[in-house]
Amino acid sequence: MSEQRQARLAFIGCGGFATSSIFPNIHRVPRIDLVAVCDIVRAKAERNARNFGARRVYTDLEEMLDKEEPDGVFVIGPAPQQYALAPRVLRRGIPVYVEKPSANTSADARELAALAEAHGTWGQVGFMKRFADVYRMAKEILAREEFGPLHLVTCKFAQGPYPQIWGIDSAKRAMLIGQLCHIFDLIRFFGGDVRTVQALYHEVTPTQFAYLANLEFASGAIGQLDVNSLESKAAFRDIYEELQLVGLETNLVCESMVHLRWQRKEDFTTAVPRAGRYLSTFSPTWTGLNSPITYGYLGEVEHFARRCLGEVEGGPDLWDSYRSLQIGEAIYDSAHGGGVVTIE
Repeated sequence: MSEQRQARLAFIGCGGFATSSIFPNIHRVPRIDLVAVCDIVRAKAERNARNFGARRVYTDLEEMLDKEEPDGVFVIGPAPQQYALAPRVLRRGIPVYVEKPSANTSADARELAALAEAHGTWGQVGFMKRFADVYRMAKEILAREEFGPLHLVTCKFAQGPYPQIWGIDSAKRAMLIGQLCHIFDLIRFFGGDVRTVQALYHEVTPTQFAYLANLEFASGAIGQLDVNSLESKAAFRDIYEELQLVGLETNLVCESMVHLRWQRKEDFTTAVPRAGRYLSTFSPTWTGLNSPITYGYLGEVEHFARRCLGEVEGGPDLWDSYRSLQIGEAIYDSAHGGGVVTIE
């Protein structure tokens, strides 16, 4: 039996996030042949080539693309850097993988998505939550006939102080772009497109603040977001995330990307009807927790490789990044005097 073809993938960007979260998954996907890595700092490229098994090292991305002719390219860095570099790959008709978000603004993200289509290719965006264990379970449960239509989506995301990043004018805008784009994609993943937003804002310090937003989905479902940088002292350590999905006489809760509770319409026994609420739960032991798999990093890397090989379709793409950024911009505009904002 002949061996399966591998996806010839290259990597642009060997910074901290790429090195800690994306590169380590390459060796876990046998379908990937990491043909080259590129970084303007040669020492970083050589380090990652040595540590993660890349065949060749470059400091010039055009030279790498000319010589390697890859099936797909990871372009990983701050959003403005991705917005600058990804077009140089897309114009060659080569698929890209960029981190979330693809750009700082929805207008720039839309430009990237349209550019990919114009050159007959596509881009995947690193919304890894879609590949996380509990959210994959939740998606499967929602697809069951017994759950029925989704009527209400609520989501809470809390952390510590959020910094001003990527040249964005304030932390209160930066968090909606750099961090909460994940949450906006998550609610779209389950609830579909958001039609209208009405939001409130409360600030304690320039880096510690809260947004509350009411949402109306195109499906007719409604939702609410509680997103804040008030609850914790440590910015990126003490994070809490909860998603609740409500049907009719049934609901599902995912907590901190690890736990899942589902109240089904029918109790599992009729022996004691007064006993009430029975739950199906998922709460893994420590032996079941593996960060790259549990939180979706491995799944997104494998999906990119398989899509480059033509084996799968879909997944979070450049248009999803555009729509996620639209939600963040609508929340900002609404909370700062815009009233009810309708999303295109």
